[in-house]
Formats: sequence, C-alpha cells, structure tokens
Amino acid sequence: MSPARPRTRPSLGGSFPKWIPGLGAIALLALLGVGLWMVQSTQAACETVTAQQPFQSPTFQLAPADPAQSVRVAVWPLTEPDASLREALNRLPPTLKPVGPYYRLRFCGEVRTPLRLTVYIPDGLDPWTIADVWGWTGQGWTWIGGELEESQGLLSGETHTAPRDVIVTAAQVPVPAFGAIQEAGIAPDARALEVVNEVSVAGLTLGLGGRLMGDVNALPPPDPQGRYVTWLLVRNYLPGGAPNTAALAALLANPSVYQAHIEEILNILQARNYNGVLVDYRGLTADQQHAFMDFLSRLSQALHEQGKVLAVAVPLPLPGERGRFLTGGYDWKQLGRLADVLYVEAPDDPTAYVPGGLVEQSLRWLIGQVNRYQLQLVGPGLAVDLGPSGARFISFDEAVAHLGRLEPSGPLTLTAGITLTLAPSTAAQDLQFLAEAGVYRYQYLDEAGQLHTVWMPTTGLLDRQLSLIQTYRLRGLTLRGLLGGGTAPGTVEALQAYRQSGQAPGLSAMEWVWRITGPDGQVVAEIARPLVDGRAEWSPPEAANGPFHITLILRAGPREKAQGETTGVVATGTPVPTPTPTRPLAPTRTPGPSPTPGPSPTPRPTNTPRPRPIGGGFELGGHVDSFSRPDLMRYAGMTWVKRQVRWSPGQDPSSVAGLIQQAHANGFKILLGIVGFPEQMGTPNPGYFDAFAQFLGGVAALGADGIEVWNEQNIDREWPTGHIDPVSYTDMLRRAYNAIKSRNPGTMVISGAPAPTGAEGAFGSHRVWNDDRYVAGMAAAGAANYADCIGIHYNEGIVPPDWTSGDPRDNYYTRYFWGMVNTYWNAFGGARKLCFTELGYLSDDGYPPLEAVAPSFAWAKDVTVQQQAEWLARAAQLSAQSGKVRLMIIWNVDFKNYGADPMAGYAIIRPDGSCPACETLHQVMGGR
Repeated sequence: MSPARPRTRPSLGGSFPKWIPGLGAIALLALLGVGLWMVQSTQAACETVTAQQPFQSPTFQLAPADPAQSVRVAVWPLTEPDASLREALNRLPPTLKPVGPYYRLRFCGEVRTPLRLTVYIPDGLDPWTIADVWGWTGQGWTWIGGELEESQGLLSGETHTAPRDVIVTAAQVPVPAFGAIQEAGIAPDARALEVVNEVSVAGLTLGLGGRLMGDVNALPPPDPQGRYVTWLLVRNYLPGGAPNTAALAALLANPSVYQAHIEEILNILQARNYNGVLVDYRGLTADQQHAFMDFLSRLSQALHEQGKVLAVAVPLPLPGERGRFLTGGYDWKQLGRLADVLYVEAPDDPTAYVPGGLVEQSLRWLIGQVNRYQLQLVGPGLAVDLGPSGARFISFDEAVAHLGRLEPSGPLTLTAGITLTLAPSTAAQDLQFLAEAGVYRYQYLDEAGQLHTVWMPTTGLLDRQLSLIQTYRLRGLTLRGLLGGGTAPGTVEALQAYRQSGQAPGLSAMEWVWRITGPDGQVVAEIARPLVDGRAEWSPPEAANGPFHITLILRAGPREKAQGETTGVVATGTPVPTPTPTRPLAPTRTPGPSPTPGPSPTPRPTNTPRPRPIGGGFELGGHVDSFSRPDLMRYAGMTWVKRQVRWSPGQDPSSVAGLIQQAHANGFKILLGIVGFPEQMGTPNPGYFDAFAQFLGGVAALGADGIEVWNEQNIDREWPTGHIDPVSYTDMLRRAYNAIKSRNPGTMVISGAPAPTGAEGAFGSHRVWNDDRYVAGMAAAGAANYADCIGIHYNEGIVPPDWTSGDPRDNYYTRYFWGMVNTYWNAFGGARKLCFTELGYLSDDGYPPLEAVAPSFAWAKDVTVQQQAEWLARAAQLSAQSGKVRLMIIWNVDFKNYGADPMAGYAIIRPDGSCPACETLHQVMGGR
C-alpha cells in the first residue's frame, strides 16, 4: 500500500507546523524556494533553536525534543556530496541508497539530545514507505527515524547523537534472515535446517527469584557445520500456556535479582557456545517498563562486551484510535536502541496477513519507530485448530485428515456407458479457500460434539508473509513450527527459492486427484478437482476389461498424499442403450465455494534431447587457496567454494576427488575451474578437445557441483597464440558439455570467462580479442546451447558497483560492474544467466604500496579495504536483485601471494586475519 501523493506539498519554512498559506506561496516554493535555499553560504551562522522555535527551511526542520532545552546550530544543504560526505557515504550499509539533497549540521556549544528532525521526502523516491532518515556522526551512521506523514510527504525521527550530516535513504531489499524455534524434545527437520540462518533453542523458562528453570545440559549444541547461528531462547511461559507474570514481576522488582539473571544467561551462553539470547518475556505492564528497559540495557552491554547478540520478542502493536498504536508496556523506540534484533510476534490468525490487514498496518507504523533492518516478523508456519479450549498448532497431515477420504467399498460391476460419480467422504464442514490469506478454512465436530475451526495454510500464506518483509524491507521472517516438519508442502522449497531469487511463492491452491488404473497398472484416467469440491464423474471405456483401481489423492504443490482407494471396479464391454444412471461411490456433501480457477498448466515435454540448463536463484561463493576459514565464508553467506585445476593429457579425474570431498565435508558446493596448458594444446584440435572433455566428465561423475570450462581463453596467456577464436572454443565447450551431462546431469556447466580487456588494438587479434567481441562470437557460435551459465570476470573496479560513469581512468565498459553485466547479458540476449567466476576489488591496505610492488596494478592504490568490503556486498546485492546473475564467486578469499601479481590484495581475509567483507556480506546475504 503506497501512500497517496498530495497534489501539492507545503514547505517546512515558516511557522511549523502551520503551513505557508495560499497556492501562490506554494507555487513560489515549487519554483524558487528550495533553489534559493540551496545557495545559502556554507558558513551559515549558528542560531538558537527550541521546540517552540525550531530551525526551519523549506525542506528541513530541527529542534530539541525536550521543550525545556535549546541548542545552537547552523544547517545548510548540499546538492551534491562534498569530499567528506562522499567518504562517509562509502561507509553507508549496502542496503541503503542515499537520495539527495544532503544536510550539513554544525553545532555551537553543548548539544542536548535527543533532537527531533523532520525532512521533506525527495521527489522521485517511491514508495515513501522505503524512506528513512540517517545521520553521520563522524564515527558511523545512525538511524534517526522513518515516521511518515503521508498527507504531506514528510519524514521525522529522533536522534540521541548529534549528527554532522543528515540524509534521506531508500531502503533496499536485504537478503532475508530466516529463523526457526527448536522446541525441547522435538528433533528438528533436517530439510528445514538447510534454509534457516538462525535457530532459537527453547527449553528454559523464567522461575521465581529470577532463576531459569530447565535442564541446561539437554539443550542442543550449535550447528557443527556453522550453517546457522544459535540463540538461547528464554521465556516466561510454556508453549501454549499463559505468561508467568508473577515471575516477571519478581525479576523486575529488584535490580540485584535481574543482574544475577543476566550473569546466569551469560554463563549459559559461554557454556553452550551460543551466539546470543532471545528474550521472550510476555505480559509486561506499563509500570514495569522502566525496570524492564534497565534490565535490557544491562543485558545488552554485557552481551556486546562478549560479542553476543541480544534479540527481544515483542507483541505486535495494535491499532488504536486516531492513528495511535497500543504497545502495552513495551517502548519500541527504546527497544530499538538496546536490542540488535526485535522479533515482532504477529498473530496466528492468517487473515491478519491480508493486504492492508492488521499486520501490514502495524508494520507501517513500526518502521517509523525502529530501524527496519532490526525487525524480524514472526508468524505461523503450521495449521491452527481453534476449539473450546483455545488454539493449538497442528501439522499439515493432521489438518488434512478431516478433509476427505475414499472409503473402501465392495467390488462394483459397471457396464460401458454407465457413469460413476466419485466423491470423497468428509468430516469437514463449510470448507472455503480464502485466497487473500492463502489458507483453507473449515469446521468439524470432535467426538464430544464440540465445534472446531481449522486454518490450514498453503504456501500462499507464506507468500503474504514474504511479501510483507519485502515491501517494508524487513530483516527477515521466523516461522513458528518450521523445524517440526509439519508445514505445508513446498514451504522449505519456497523459502530457499526466495533467498536465491527474491521471488515469493505466489498463490498455491490444493486439489483432489482421482487416479484410475487398469489391470496392467497403467493410468487410464486422472481427474483433478478443486479441494472445496471433490466430486467427479467417470465412465469406463467401451472396450473395458477390468478390474479398475481408483485412488483418491490430495495434491498440494509437489506433494501427493493418498486418501484412500477402492478394492476394485469390474467393468464389461457390453454397451447398454439406456439413459446413463449415476452411482455415488461414497456419500456426497454440499460443496463450498470454489476458488477461481487459474490457467491450465503447460504440458510437460515427453522427452528432451539433453538436460535443460540448471535453474535456481542467486548464490555466493569464494575462490580459495588453502580453504582454511570455511567458518568465515559461511558467515559471509557463501555456499560455494571455487578451486582452479590445471589439466594435462593423461591425468586421472581422481586427482581432484579430494577437493570435492573437502568442500562437501564442510557443507559447500564446489566449482572447479579447469584449464589446460596452451603449449600442450598447440593447434586446437578435436583430439585434444575430446580428451579434455572426457576428463571433465570424469570429474562430474565424482560429484562436482559446477565446472567452468577453461579460463580467459581470449588472451594468449591461456589459449595458443594465433588461434584465439570463439568458434573453436565453442566446439570445445560443446564436447565438454555433452561429456559432463552424460556423467552427471546435475553438474552446472559454466562457459569459460574471458579476460575483461580492450587491448586488442594494441597487441593484435593474434594475441588478444576484446572480450565484448569474443562473447558476441561465442553467442553467434551457439555457446548458449552448451552452458547452463555464462562465465564473466570483473576485477578492475575502483568505483562503487552502482556507478556507470566517473572512473578517473576512462569510461570503458570493463571499468564498471554494470558495464560488464549488461555487455555479457545483451550478447546472449538474456538466454542464459551470468556466473561471476571472479569478482574482486584490489586494495593494498596492510601491504607494501602497489606502486612499488606491482606498478601495473597501481590503478587500485587508493582503494581501501573498507571500500573493498562495502563494494563486494553491494555487488552481491545488485547481482541478486538484477535477475541476471546466478552465481558470484569472490576473487578471492585467502590467497597470500603479493608480488607482481598481487593476489593477496584481492583477498577478503586481510594480513591481520580480519575480514571486513565477511561482515558486510553477512549483512546482505544473512550468513549460514
């Protein structure tokens, strides 16, 4: 829901909040006001401002939040960032896109905070719900606010740190953090563990005296593979029970009690080696708010001193009167300053997630109170059974048990021309599909005659939840019950697909399928019906030779579940020339309303001449030398590791088996870049190509997840001088592709990435082809038919990946991320996605200057390691969002060589062992 745009927006200049009267004044501001203010002197004098008399300009207002305080401040705008602001913007998180104008602040004397700021949302920023106000303190960026005045197009917020610069940002969609809760005594579903970033371990509850009750030794250990972070979950209630408000009151009544409680939490985190704690204490009252915040403040400080995370679960605020929201005893703004993550506990009722519903209304308000990237939406992942004793979660299988079955019957004898009416027997009443919520709802009577209402989600409900976190750019989603294995079919696959591609699963209705097989076991008929109306009719063929077997199947996404079958239907081939009677196979029921039918599915091809290209969304990996820090790679969100192999004729594929095994043992997919020696190839010839292809086929059979066929074949360092030719290479690629797919259809084949270069004119085409001309030649030769992904390199950048011009060297396309992406994408007409098999930024921070060690690389002498970190994260984000990139391999992770070819300067693990890029990539990718 985007807010409606007012026809005219008033200036902030004048007596705030009274607006400049008259359309003439508004028109004058539109034409002149802002522009005149833009040319104010940067030496503006400080003026005293108060809450009653704030600093005001046409697009900016500032005042102390406390009516009793005053500050002296000078404010002026910058239409373009100056040098100091550009340096600050380079440190802006990659999920934020700055939008001008920018505001420079200079305070005179003591600054009393908090300060309240209001800014005009810049034109062109759409929708307004992604706008935030951020401030640069000189040390880092701080979120100021995002309170949206929709009728005027204004943003407001409060800051407790005096900023030097203030900007408006457009929030970008982050790579989501998916969370789950591991309840005590329930073994987690292994498939679900593959898609989560964080697991909160339950089992301890708050008791009287501030002590935690439960068996600490029974808590599971962290994931040994490091795929996800593990948090200790502490509650003041048991699952399905009421909050223990007495225990919470006793805890908060005495600071010494909650200080001891903090120490107990820290001891458990250290003993279990957990990454942090999730505090879920419910039933807080307004008079307990101060003590609760003091408790969290102390806990936050203690956790951060040990590098641990504080997450707090908070009930969803409820809409009140006149735009206000009811928050109970929870102060969201203060919680945002204390906690690292806020779990927004949303209702179990699926109708709360419809567009414009309760959850969306609350989220629109919350992003004005708390940094959106701290908000983790928590919603239902299981069916809900609402009965006389309250609500309880039930598995998908339990929910469908009431829907219908085919009860076995005695043998039925039919004659050709007789129509059999098929209908499932059911205990469900008033079955409906609520498309807006993505759920089925029905009622049933239990054995005691009590009425129950069941909400049974499909992946359509997950679509609504993912759409909310995408629309409002939230941190992520935690599904209740995800690890129990009872979610709707397709849930885990939909989460994985969303992480890779950013695409929500969409509407997913279920259906009945009547499958009828003949005596030879072959299917003779299959009739699909909507779940809300399973009735169908079937007549045996005229040449019927039974018996026939009828099975009722519930189809939900990729899953089919048999709901009963007949003992047999006998048919004869004698036609009966009488009106066709019908005979129900089982009692029928009054059907509910049917969902609107969608388009008919596309028929599956009967055969394919070769495996189709591997699909999937975006993934991240790293090129390694020693592969010594898989933990850091996981933290950065990498799922692939790349190793390069040099092949010689006669080499056995088993020579790389250890590399594959090492990657898989550490939980990574492996991409092997395999290349031969140009001098051994000599003149390119079919015999050499076939031997090389057979080696690649053998490597694929060992379980390689991806193979890059050769490397930088457009230069004579990697291909024989005088024989550089994309047609010849495509012939090699064709042979390699067929050999690989014949041994392992699941191995992804990536075409060799050319070297980005424009040196053809200087050295001649016998030594080098410009890569744009080379990839065009590959495309013309049909390379897309023999690759799942097109290989691409980008390793000469000295500007942010968003830039498309402004490189101080020149504007040649290889200087820019988008220059490379668009050139390669357009060459193949979008027929295949791109795979960056090398993408890196060179920095000599921590090493001798490039000018002295590697003069030919001195173009990167001004790139800092912080820029390297931020640009890599932004490149990953742009790749994921573009829809054009399947895989990004960072060049590189841990190389140590630093000489004429300064490989170590590209490494994200720096000489002091730090990895700034791991942190920025973690913010974008979520980590594992």
